[in-house]
Amino acid sequence: MQLSSAVLHRDAARSGFSEKPTRRGRIQQLIEAAARLGVVRAIRPLHERWRGSLRVLAYHRVMPTDALDAYPFDPELISATPAQFEWQMDYIRRHLKPVSLKDVLAHLDGERALPTGAVAVTFDDGFGDTYRYAFPILKRYAIPATIFLATGYVDSGEPFWFELVAYLIHRVEPHSLTVENSVQRFPRGPSVSERAQSLRRVQDMLKAMPQTRRTAIISDWARRYSAQIEHGAAGHSRPISWAQVREMAGAGIEFGSHSVTHPNLTQLADAELDWELVESKRVLQERLQCEARTLAYPIGTRSAFDARVVAAAQRAGFQLGASYISGANPLAQLDRFGLRRHGIGRGTTAHYFRALTSLPSWVH
Repeated sequence: MQLSSAVLHRDAARSGFSEKPTRRGRIQQLIEAAARLGVVRAIRPLHERWRGSLRVLAYHRVMPTDALDAYPFDPELISATPAQFEWQMDYIRRHLKPVSLKDVLAHLDGERALPTGAVAVTFDDGFGDTYRYAFPILKRYAIPATIFLATGYVDSGEPFWFELVAYLIHRVEPHSLTVENSVQRFPRGPSVSERAQSLRRVQDMLKAMPQTRRTAIISDWARRYSAQIEHGAAGHSRPISWAQVREMAGAGIEFGSHSVTHPNLTQLADAELDWELVESKRVLQERLQCEARTLAYPIGTRSAFDARVVAAAQRAGFQLGASYISGANPLAQLDRFGLRRHGIGRGTTAHYFRALTSLPSWVH
């Protein structure tokens, strides 16, 4: 796997979670118990009458997990298996009202109201398996969806930088990697759990850095440990291609911006920030011959977008900005540039998914 300097100068978002699904918190356990007892189903009509809201679901990857023991990248970026995703889309089609972000914009612009039970499906980054596994299921159930692309990665054939970091953390000898100005060395130990914890810590450190510093660190690691990157490994984490994007767009899938290089936008100088947003919008519009109106902030947490970033998004011509902050979007007061989304993971059980999509404000 050769990593060009152009690819290494691309930045990215959140790398995922832990090696195994995290232990469910008390709130999720209580919600699941309520769902099993039928409480959620009973109170949903009252909730919708008084607190109608838009649900927005966020996925990263949909792919099989039957060979995770040998999987060379970050398994916690896998939001669902194809079977899980199909069940979820079937449930949405039968029990809710799937809408597109185009519909959300029409609601915001006063053109038409969103229906009761509105839910929007979104994907971040632009992995090739979104086309291979998710797209056929979306078509089968006629579910509109929006994919937010980091345009600099499309057609590159190279993994996102955070996947390269995950690969190295899981392959190099313990204590091989250092992050500047830190006495810590990673991974902290040889076990799967120690490497997974190390990956979370390294990602947190890298995401908080200016882009040039982060790029230099990743470039150095890739150069020093290139011999440990197996030939063909990139095939497990290949970004989507423009041909696949065009095919999906032709079938009604919407595409929005996830920037060009997927940096922490708050860490950029004004000129860099404007370029990330304007250039990604330009490329999307040039490739798809339609206006790109929606943006998902890379990383998406409270520290990854602020008033300055929102102002830059507005200058670039975006009309909606999606975060990765979990919570409800009340129909009466939708935040156009602070749309909340529920991240879906492999640990999202059927009971929790039902409750999550039925009572999002109460879940939050």
